[in-house]
Amino acid sequence: MNLKELKKKGIGFEAAPSPFEPGNPILVMIHGAGGRADLWKNQFRPLKSRMNLLALDLPGHGKTAEQGKDSIEAYARWVEKVLGDLSPEPVFLLGHSMGGAVVLEAALSCPERLSGIILVGTGARLPVAPAILEGLVQQFQHTVDRIIGYAYAPDADPVLLREGAKLMKEAGPGILHGDFLACDRFDRRQGIPGIHAPCLIVCGEKDMLAPPAFSKKLNASIPGSRLVTVPGAGHMVMIEKFKAFNQAIEAFMSDMQA
Repeated sequence: MNLKELKKKGIGFEAAPSPFEPGNPILVMIHGAGGRADLWKNQFRPLKSRMNLLALDLPGHGKTAEQGKDSIEAYARWVEKVLGDLSPEPVFLLGHSMGGAVVLEAALSCPERLSGIILVGTGARLPVAPAILEGLVQQFQHTVDRIIGYAYAPDADPVLLREGAKLMKEAGPGILHGDFLACDRFDRRQGIPGIHAPCLIVCGEKDMLAPPAFSKKLNASIPGSRLVTVPGAGHMVMIEKFKAFNQAIEAFMSDMQA
């Protein structure tokens, strides 16, 4: 995978190890609404010895200097193009929340590019309350604080909430509104049974934004998928309970290589 091409094209990313280890599987990670690549920092050090990790900044996010999108399909087409330009070999694709919707879309449109998928805190339908969509336009700061209040488990460290709100606000109202609008428009419930890639589904026990019921429905609809529910975690499971999250990823990836 030629990571230098990403920089030339103005695409933001985080990658480890550097250079990639030949023979190790490649795991590409897609963040959620208003996120960016460095949200996966708790995954890089523990996992980089077993797999090659690439976390992308979606268009308009982080260091990717492109216009943001307002549909999951548009984000998925962008990810598919990046993967096609970088590597002829299939990769594992992981997505959180909106990123999980992007992964679902990619799994349906380009299954030949994927060795397997990991869906984190997401669903086949991601409805957004009208008050949130309106609030992102009318009262951006307050609405982001409200979203972050739902994104973490009730007993989460307040520092995590402050950091999460800061990062999301840095995305800006235009990008964030577009992301949540894309989520609200997304509906792949009818197509999900057509996914046949090896699939791991991870959710936080206390997720209030994409409740565990969403993950259970995915698990029931995707043939052969496995579901891991992380005790005590909210929507930001890969940050709140990163050790348990990383263990689930390691176990799945090891089984895929066995």
